[in-house]
Amino acid sequence: MLGPKIEALPDDHPSKAQCLHNLSLLFGSVGNRAESKRLLIHALRLGRELGDDQQVADSLCHLAGANRLMGLEKEGIHQVKEASEIFQRLGDTASQSRCLINLAWALHDDKQLDAAEETASHVIDLLLEDEQFIVCNGHRVLGTIYHSKGDAEKAIHHFGVALGIASSLGMEDQLFWTYFALAELFFTKGCFCGAHAFVEEAKSHAVNNTYLLARASWQNAKFWYHQHRFEEAKSEALSALDVFEKLGATNNAEDARMILGLIERNAGGNGLGSSHT
Repeated sequence: MLGPKIEALPDDHPSKAQCLHNLSLLFGSVGNRAESKRLLIHALRLGRELGDDQQVADSLCHLAGANRLMGLEKEGIHQVKEASEIFQRLGDTASQSRCLINLAWALHDDKQLDAAEETASHVIDLLLEDEQFIVCNGHRVLGTIYHSKGDAEKAIHHFGVALGIASSLGMEDQLFWTYFALAELFFTKGCFCGAHAFVEEAKSHAVNNTYLLARASWQNAKFWYHQHRFEEAKSEALSALDVFEKLGATNNAEDARMILGLIERNAGGNGLGSSHT
């Protein structure tokens, strides 16, 4: 196995921290956040011991993202701020900007919406036409922020900008997550047809990525559930759960089980109290 071989390297091996870091990103890409975090903590410790500021900052930035996705936003905010300060000291503007976008995501999840908006807007204004991946991600987080603020018009505008950048550069991952976000927006507005259509569009950009396809199935299950289409919801949720369990994506698996539990309780014909939760 690749993981044990890497961890068997001596701690002072020059490539060990970077190998652990890269491996953590692979686990994170399939939703295995616990293993991703464990490897990042190991890489961070080695980076500090070796005095490798670049490695420390990289590990902190990605560790903040892992913590955010595990619901540990405040811990992530602290880590990404430290990473940003290190990148600033190193003169690495692009990496600092990437960190600040991660900070905007963490602030959003921590319900600090104004601070999140200010942070993301500042980064976009600084980068202008440079670093288009970061700019794209910045518009995506702004779309999510405005969605949370209840401003659908501004949200759709920023999602549209993100789609334009991602399409021009063939960034399939960004296209997937932007359509995923648009599906959520239309769902909250009660436009189920639009929501399902955006899920299908997201799937077309999953590029045979089983984790992303499972995320789309989970999203569809949620939408079907709220439409009282319990059979369709159950089928999608079971499909998603099977993939999440195989990949070790425990948080996502819990979400799928939650939907299945709701279906079990409400599929007997008693109806639901509301079309939204």
